[in-house]
Amino acid sequence: MQFNTSYTLDKPYFYECFDESLPYSAQAKPKYAFLVLLISLGFISIYALEQHYLGNFMIMAAVVECVAFYYRRPWWVTRQMLSRASGSKAKLTIDEAGFSSENPHKSYQITWQQIDDVIFTPRGILLKHKKGMQYISNSVLSDEAIDYIKKRAAK
Repeated sequence: MQFNTSYTLDKPYFYECFDESLPYSAQAKPKYAFLVLLISLGFISIYALEQHYLGNFMIMAAVVECVAFYYRRPWWVTRQMLSRASGSKAKLTIDEAGFSSENPHKSYQITWQQIDDVIFTPRGILLKHKKGMQYISNSVLSDEAIDYIKKRAAK
């Protein structure tokens, strides 16, 4: 059985991809220990070592880390929109071998054996494998394709 579909790599798709993938990502929570370490080292540098420049640098690095965490969604989507693949059509094929996708700039193939976990989110499907995660929106899949993925994931 083989399913073919295509979709455009545009801003709404990237926002959906980020939103649905984030809860299962390592970047879902701030790095509290790293922030505490930077601020502590900053205060130690300022008050104990009297190295004000180093201390201010450490504290500013913690502030930059907080800003980066706060703006991670628009920053990630902006990076995707600046990529060569942005705006191109991607072709997705699902068959007995697994998943394969290609656009004019990149292609990948994930076999069913490489997939460690299949997570069904409210708006799509996350495929976890050793190299990371791949998101597929339900809006580009037919009901038959979703049922096929559910059957294969249950094996």
